[in-house]
Amino acid sequence: MKCPTVTDNPAMPPSFGLLLRQVRDGLVRQLDAEMKGVLPDFGFSHYVGLKVLSIQSPCTANELAQALDQTPSAVTRLLDKLEALGCVRREPHAQDRRALQIVMTDEGRQMWTQLKQRGDTAMAYALRDLTPDEREQLLSLMTRVRDSLNSP
Repeated sequence: MKCPTVTDNPAMPPSFGLLLRQVRDGLVRQLDAEMKGVLPDFGFSHYVGLKVLSIQSPCTANELAQALDQTPSAVTRLLDKLEALGCVRREPHAQDRRALQIVMTDEGRQMWTQLKQRGDTAMAYALRDLTPDEREQLLSLMTRVRDSLNSP
């Protein structure tokens, strides 16, 4: 038996925050399913980690943790996994002898290309019921909300 959810009652539309959470959770599930097609134990965090590294590499683990909004220990586990797969390597930092920088390898870039294609498939699936104009409007509105939350 399925438990009723807040969205099952048409007289009580979901709150904005709840709706965002449900969309996020659905996207994570969809992305996890798509990532498993590349590697069985790959998921959303690996996808997002490689996405950030494809833009910011080389960077420090601390910079990656900030970009991902993750704890340093969570990023260390992620980097250990990505390094074992040959997607990244840790190198001495050019300006700071105490630090290491994370460098995406050619294998990592190839992996990102595969994951990005699967991520695009997941996003297309999520947006499949919207027209191109509705997709554009949704992105515009979400960008405005994000920007207003990030402004002083």
